[in-house]
Amino acid sequence: MSTAAASHIVVPDTAEAAMMTFTPINSIHQHLSAFHVYAHDHTRHVESHHFCSHRSKDFHQCVIYDSDAPDARLIGIEYIVSEQIFKSLPEEEKRYWHSHKHEVESGILCLETKGVVPAVINDTAEQSVMLHLHQTYGKTIHTWAFDDFPEMPLGPPHLMMSYTGINPPNDDAIRCRDERSGISSSAKKELREGYLPRYQKDNKADQWETSGTGIMFKPEETQIRQ
Repeated sequence: MSTAAASHIVVPDTAEAAMMTFTPINSIHQHLSAFHVYAHDHTRHVESHHFCSHRSKDFHQCVIYDSDAPDARLIGIEYIVSEQIFKSLPEEEKRYWHSHKHEVESGILCLETKGVVPAVINDTAEQSVMLHLHQTYGKTIHTWAFDDFPEMPLGPPHLMMSYTGINPPNDDAIRCRDERSGISSSAKKELREGYLPRYQKDNKADQWETSGTGIMFKPEETQIRQ
């Protein structure tokens, strides 16, 4: 954020903030970090911090920022569902969804904890989380392509995908994230091999793997229904 923009931010005073309600925001209780790739352009990778609440054990909803800094950009949303829900979706709908299997197994998807939390405690805390996420599916829309437009969310939204082992990750970006967060994706990969079950994802997710095509959202003008 530019200095000029920052100088115009209006911060509510204590009394004003005390009168406001933040009920949906207060239900957020989980912070996950990973990397998303554009569905139509797998050369573009962006770090994505998910702040999630759970509507049920089978359905999570997350707001996504580009970091966990106070001035982080709000870049999108992700819905996460269990395999049972994913299998029940209409066939046409499934093309928008990606799997989390490889993200979890590779150690790239991580539970973010405060810097004072030792790595061994982080690894223990995230075990039950990764066991659950391992067999889930996500639908992610980014509304701010900040890698192209860092100052303003311009253009149409973008469907995003995850790493699956076929599309190569951005190793430099992962290394920077790991160093900043005090974690090791490679160590997490090795650790998770000891507790994650063998699992075959539903091949109706990540359809780009077989089609070789990705989805782009393009604006289309139409008559307004009145």
